[in-house]
Amino acid sequence: MKSNFLPVEIAERILFTPTIVAVLTLLQVSASAQPAKRVEVYAHRGARAFSPENTIPAFKTGLRVGTDYVDMDVVLTKDNEVLVCHDPVLNPDITRDEHGVFLAPSREALAKRPPAERLAYDRKYAVRNLTLEELARFEVGSLNPDSAYARFFPDQFPVDGTRMPTLREVVRLVETASGKKIGYQIEMKTDPSRPDYSPSPEVFAAAVYKVLKEEGIVDRVEVHAFDFRCLYELQKLDQRVKTAYLTSRDNEPGGADSFFAPDPKIASLWTGGKLVKDYGGSIPAMVKALGGMAWDPEDAELTKESLDEAHRLGLKVVVWSWPEKLGTAFDAKLTAKMIDWGVDGIITDDPGRLSSMLAARGLHVPERY
Repeated sequence: MKSNFLPVEIAERILFTPTIVAVLTLLQVSASAQPAKRVEVYAHRGARAFSPENTIPAFKTGLRVGTDYVDMDVVLTKDNEVLVCHDPVLNPDITRDEHGVFLAPSREALAKRPPAERLAYDRKYAVRNLTLEELARFEVGSLNPDSAYARFFPDQFPVDGTRMPTLREVVRLVETASGKKIGYQIEMKTDPSRPDYSPSPEVFAAAVYKVLKEEGIVDRVEVHAFDFRCLYELQKLDQRVKTAYLTSRDNEPGGADSFFAPDPKIASLWTGGKLVKDYGGSIPAMVKALGGMAWDPEDAELTKESLDEAHRLGLKVVVWSWPEKLGTAFDAKLTAKMIDWGVDGIITDDPGRLSSMLAARGLHVPERY
């Protein structure tokens, strides 16, 4: 049978002529000079797919699995301590009293109670109405099995006796475990529609900044918020603090808190009086003009066009998921789309699964601690 290949000695002479070698070298250098695409991993509320959210066990899990940033939410207590907790009013889906009883059958059940009962609950369990010492009696180490929330995290491992930590406690844990290499993402939780249960943005920003400065992490933190007023106040205190502006599909046209609503009171409720129409109707343009380093939109809200616009403006784009609206805590198809589009970071309840998706694509995988 006749061979279709050149004799080896002839092939080698052709392949290694000076011209061919030069071309191959140029291609190799050009390829290696291209920066590797990087999607940073943010372990959401620690790693709540497997550990109780916003707790020391969850942050340990996130560090062990591997993450670029530990993500957490903070609220302010009656005595102005910065507490790591997602909800300005304690969530009955995760919170038990000193007797081990959940504060209500579930959030859904609480919402169906008469207005007077709901108001009494809010007043009793608003973090802003409780001191750090009073809050220490509550446990947050397991999910309320009767709640819809629990169904999103069937693999979460309970840790009885777990309390809500302070921001300072979390930072010191992470600094020790990572050798001061990890980044922090901190969300300031307020509700402009409920000012009686939220601190003023000035007071809240001052309390958060005090911790960041005293713990020496100003240069490794990204602070984000849906309440833009908190970010304005932080930017006044120190321009080095990187602020990221959070939005959701609710802020889009037709949403419950739409920035595009005809009523300016609705359109500017979360932006501190700023109207997106004054920035060409563009959320990325508004974020940039307001001093943001990053835009953190909901993944289902983001479009390729808005992502490209944000990047042209020099904004970092980090996306997050809304399980209650997606119907799942981790949407692999949507996550893959975010990676393919070129977002800069993904906030995820399951950092291990995200890292596996990145590894399969030959992309950066964060270090474990």
